[in-house]
Amino acid sequence: MFHLLVDMLERVGFLIALAFVFSRSRWMRGYMSYGGDGTYPWRFVLFFSLYAMLGTYSGVTVTDYSYRPAPWIGEISPASAIANSRSVGVVIAGLLGGPWIGLLVGGLAGLHRYSLGGFVAVACMIAPLLQGLLGGLCRRPLRKRLRRASSSAIRLAFLAGLLAELLQMGLILLIARPWHDALTLVSLIGGPQTLANSIGVALFFVLYQTIESEEDRIGTEHARKALHIADLTMPLWRLPFDRAVEEVARTLNEETKAVGASFLKGSSELAHQGRKTAYFIDLPLETQNRTTLGAFRLFYERVRELSPSRRLMLRTLAGLMSQQYAFVEAERQAQLLADAEIRSLQAQMNPHFLFNVLNTVKSFIRTKPDEARTLVTQLSRFLRTNMKNSSRTLITIREELELVTSYLSLTQARLGDQLQLVTEIDERAVERLLPPFTIQPLVENAILHGTRNSGRPGLIRIRIREQGGEVEVSVEDNGSGMPLHGERSGGEEHAGMALDNIAQRLGYHYGTEEPLEIRSEPGRGTLVRFRIPAPAEPSKPAARRLG
Repeated sequence: MFHLLVDMLERVGFLIALAFVFSRSRWMRGYMSYGGDGTYPWRFVLFFSLYAMLGTYSGVTVTDYSYRPAPWIGEISPASAIANSRSVGVVIAGLLGGPWIGLLVGGLAGLHRYSLGGFVAVACMIAPLLQGLLGGLCRRPLRKRLRRASSSAIRLAFLAGLLAELLQMGLILLIARPWHDALTLVSLIGGPQTLANSIGVALFFVLYQTIESEEDRIGTEHARKALHIADLTMPLWRLPFDRAVEEVARTLNEETKAVGASFLKGSSELAHQGRKTAYFIDLPLETQNRTTLGAFRLFYERVRELSPSRRLMLRTLAGLMSQQYAFVEAERQAQLLADAEIRSLQAQMNPHFLFNVLNTVKSFIRTKPDEARTLVTQLSRFLRTNMKNSSRTLITIREELELVTSYLSLTQARLGDQLQLVTEIDERAVERLLPPFTIQPLVENAILHGTRNSGRPGLIRIRIREQGGEVEVSVEDNGSGMPLHGERSGGEEHAGMALDNIAQRLGYHYGTEEPLEIRSEPGRGTLVRFRIPAPAEPSKPAARRLG
């Protein structure tokens, strides 16, 4: 019996060494550490079914009260049996994969054992099914202990292997005939086989904990690396966007062990460092409202370099960079909003502006007292709406139009017939969001250019319409036009700054590179137009293989 135990331990040691070799594969490490994806369970069933069959083939033939070691077992005689390590693979499959995986592996291993024959073939066909189910039922308590890295997990694995072998010995005594031969077989192989296979299951989970510890170490190292790279990229986002993505791509290429890095915006490549290969992963860069601005694409020499832990690190890094960009842009937007508010308040408090409005009110008090009261109300509403909107990042088009209406009422009262207003408002679009102080400065610019030096009454056309999920906003005048390049007068300089401010805020919120479309012809007028895109679904980083 002692010699049989030694032979069995040798075979179990071979199986554990084989398991260690396969545990280094990417899919096995992924399944053991993360539970795998939709393709892994079938690989898992196939691997452990073959593993259990190998435990049968590498067993020891037992005939006539004696055993005969052999390097490989084929078909056996009706009076023979096998002292084997089949249950090691079956129980491990159940402990890792759960009851259904254990039943599948046990069923395949049992059918294979039945095909070899012998007087215990039926009992040895049924036993793996129950052993796999037993392992599956122990999966949950085992995983709890494994997460705590407790030594009790090893004891539980040993106990599961022990119970599985006792179950098999019991089935042999219940089913195999002649019963005397079954009893003799159990008395000969029961002790060595039960002990060796229980040790084998326990040793596998010692290996499992080693892999878990290694993955934790790698995960910790990758988290440290992600934070280190994030520290390097944080100041880069304060650069102009094109230069920022170029510098970040260079940093990613140097720090992530990639052979190349690019930044893609749609079909355009804005930056590239290193070289391109067939294996890459995309890291999306998103704004605070989940709009994707583009994606950094990292290239690797081999697909196996994109291990689960590395992909997790890169996804974490993508999230950190998106947060960094959102933080820097929030600062920038706060400054832009403050600038817009200051310019708006300056417009409100500009002595010339107030003089015109108050002078109009003064003249109306004598001639049109009701309209004078209306103007005072409109001025109050204009100031109140301005202050309310200045503290918000996004408002509805309806709220922006309230500000525009108050402003136009004040201006039209002063200009009278010199200003004509045409509006085309699609009611389906008025609840869409946009940055505050977006339409009103465009109207102000249109009035400035539409009523000056044109020799005819100014016409302002405001058009808001929805098409295919997008909202198009345009403000058009029939005035003298405005220079798009070159030197500008004081008023034109103010208008240019306002347009730049609006363009930057629209670009941030909607991810568009040139959000404002401006057409201006001397003597014929100016058209300023922008679009609010349909709400986009958030995207997720994905690794792809080309070719």
